[in-house]
Amino acid sequence: MTEKKTPSKKTTKQAEPDQEIQTGDQSIAVGGSVTDSAIIHGQTIVLADRFWRDLQPAMPAEKLREATAAYLAYLTDRHYYLSLKGMGISDRVPLKLKLLDLYVPLKARMELPEGDTWKRDISLAGRDITNDEQELLHFGEPVPLLKVLQQHSGVIVLGDPGAGKTTFVKYLALRLARGEGVKIGLNDYLPILLPLAAFANALQTRDIRLDDFIAEYFAGIGADLPVGAMLSEALKVGRALILLDGLDEVRDINMRNTVVERVVDFFAFHRREGNKFVLTSRVVGYRAVRPSAEDLVECTIVDFEEDEIEEFIKHWTTALEKQAQGNTAIAQADAETDRRELLDSIQQNPGVRQLASTPLLLTILALMKRQGVSLPERRVQLYDQYVNTLLSTWNRARSLSGRAPGRDIDELQTVRILAPLALWMHEVSPGVGLVGREDMRRKLEELFMERNEASPHQAARQFLTDVREHAALLLERGPGEYGFIHLTFEEYLAAVALALMGQGNAAPIIETLSAHVGEQAWREVTLLTIGYLGIRQQLPKVAGEVVEALVNNQPGPPGEAVVLAGDAVLDTWPGGVSLQSKEYVIQALLTTMQDGEIRPELRRHASLLLGRLGWRPGDLDRFAEIPAGEYQAGVKKDTKEIPYMYFIGKYPVTNIQFARFVKEDGYQTQEYWSHDGWEWRTGKYDSRTLEAVVHDWLEHRPLAKRNTPYYWHSIELSNPIVPIVGVNWFEVEAYCNWLSKKIVAVPEGYTIRLPRDDEWERASRGTDGREYPWGEGFDKAAANTWDSDSTGSGLGGTTAVCTFPQGVSPDGAWDMSGNIWEWTRSWYDEDKKYRIVRGGSWIGYQWFARSSFCNWSIPLMFNDDLGFRVVIAPKDS
Repeated sequence: MTEKKTPSKKTTKQAEPDQEIQTGDQSIAVGGSVTDSAIIHGQTIVLADRFWRDLQPAMPAEKLREATAAYLAYLTDRHYYLSLKGMGISDRVPLKLKLLDLYVPLKARMELPEGDTWKRDISLAGRDITNDEQELLHFGEPVPLLKVLQQHSGVIVLGDPGAGKTTFVKYLALRLARGEGVKIGLNDYLPILLPLAAFANALQTRDIRLDDFIAEYFAGIGADLPVGAMLSEALKVGRALILLDGLDEVRDINMRNTVVERVVDFFAFHRREGNKFVLTSRVVGYRAVRPSAEDLVECTIVDFEEDEIEEFIKHWTTALEKQAQGNTAIAQADAETDRRELLDSIQQNPGVRQLASTPLLLTILALMKRQGVSLPERRVQLYDQYVNTLLSTWNRARSLSGRAPGRDIDELQTVRILAPLALWMHEVSPGVGLVGREDMRRKLEELFMERNEASPHQAARQFLTDVREHAALLLERGPGEYGFIHLTFEEYLAAVALALMGQGNAAPIIETLSAHVGEQAWREVTLLTIGYLGIRQQLPKVAGEVVEALVNNQPGPPGEAVVLAGDAVLDTWPGGVSLQSKEYVIQALLTTMQDGEIRPELRRHASLLLGRLGWRPGDLDRFAEIPAGEYQAGVKKDTKEIPYMYFIGKYPVTNIQFARFVKEDGYQTQEYWSHDGWEWRTGKYDSRTLEAVVHDWLEHRPLAKRNTPYYWHSIELSNPIVPIVGVNWFEVEAYCNWLSKKIVAVPEGYTIRLPRDDEWERASRGTDGREYPWGEGFDKAAANTWDSDSTGSGLGGTTAVCTFPQGVSPDGAWDMSGNIWEWTRSWYDEDKKYRIVRGGSWIGYQWFARSSFCNWSIPLMFNDDLGFRVVIAPKDS
């Protein structure tokens, strides 16, 4: 029996229509078409009354309620929509995305990292640390940030730039301003949100207590209403949540110390009443002013994991389509498509995946995708946007106070220093991204000396300070060790340096990159260098010279340079290299794919590249003729006969072939389907009395996923020239019926159908009863199986159907051993519960790939290693 690979289950909530607004404790009833603003302002009146209901403040009740309502309305108006300032958006229509629709809960560790940020890709002696070693190193388990706040009076939230610190405090303020404290595990607190930089500015002109500054800061928002006095009342009765954002934006160290002292005094006095506090800061500069007080804890935000990334993307795509098209079924379908594409883009490339680890970088990635940048291809545009954002616009636009924190940085000149610095770091510490503080300072001095700087020593010190504190690109990632906030930035900037070094001449670039072919740490640098040349510098001729040189010279292990060139062309196409260079690389990939001396995993990579670059086998729709006559069948090689000539597909049916059936409404046209097949397609099959295993496969393929193959949207499994997979017997039967109406040149009495078991075996092994299509004994270079790679752990997925000329059968049929199991028309058992499948697969051992091996599957099975090929053969009697 074929091993059952159950598709992963993911619970999804059905989108609910907007709820009707009802009168209640947190809302008012309104009729007709209403805006969010009208609802919010109606809520604030109710909330203001509820907040003070059981208290006895000194202020007149009416004035108090008016001031509270005005303040809550201000908070909701101010923070209702997510601020996208400084993220390089060029949309003609402003995006208005609700913060609560997009917010993904953050997690943190109850400790400080050794440096300015967590070390990434932590390893010991060049290897990943084990779980036991991680426990010894005392890395605390991440906990939800909200849980920390629920359990303590005061929380200092530390994190990388863009980790979500400011958005977190805005989220808290908005939830509480809407009376939704219970949803985040808090009581009815009145949120008081302000930037610490504004308090520092006030302290520079006069000595003022934080209590007085809070009243002063908000006094102007309520016209003649006593908002400041109202906030003071909330503090007195212990019903305030103080949210102090951006300690790191107080640049002067002495002033930062003063601010921290005032905050700690304020905290120590007001926490006794039951008030809560949140203070945010980057790790940079925090240790010098680190406060200490009873029940004041500190925690550091950790990177997004897979679940958080998926949740963020789901929220993001849903919110975008809802804004564009309303809360409609079409909007939900488009959001699902966008979600899947964006997630595929992230998962497909390790560098892009690293950048998706923080809310800021993930947001920029989503915005770039929205504006048509193809990811991960052309990701040089994405990285360029990231660097510019971190160097300039976001840094100036991010603070709550709206004031530019710190010095302006000349992005162009900064990159001119950062790029060669990154290249040097990548050369001395490839794949690690950490160098000593003094080594970095000396290198910076050297770079400034080359630029004829009057005082290289002073320039290096100032540059390191500016980039570390204001641009947030270079940080201390361990005691005395500096590195880029993500290794991806080092790789991108190293690529920029190489491209600039060439000055339009490919020779020095070719020389440098050729020396590192086959080194994993240089792979992304190579791709980004070629991408920067072709896309950013608009030098497609130079980029083409580099990829053609890789093909011609073939440095490194056999096949590596050609596959690297193919990846580079895919990254930069269209426009990054010339059509001539593209075609040149395609021909080299074709040779590499079919070369038995090349490592099988590289051959697979080449085959997938060919599919994505638009190459197609010229004989994809051809058939191999199988003459009538005797052949040797089974393990015992018994003599059998097929008394008629027939024709079998040269290749298994590929995705690009099956796509015609999908596009021509094959799933919607009942005439192509058998009775049972159409009942499966329309969901009626599910109500039958069936065995548990059958029900299991039905449950894993709900009706909504029966209008295309199950893996239709998988980036690798849906490659145009690999076999279609994820189709059950009913689907392939319908395809055959559809195809029989398309092919008219069929002999009299013949039709298009699945092969019978004996027809399949005869086509696979010829007449002489050979063990495999190529002969006796398994050949790793002839098929895609679990035993085909050098380590015996498989090639990782399907290969193009024309990858293995070494494995062609005597009659000219390809891929009849390995790659995918193939459905046949024959029943395995007398009860007709199971259909015979043949050929082995990419996750099956060589034993299963023998021409005589007979396996079986229930007709409803749709694994990722199960497909089919067709025959032109006599109609069934």
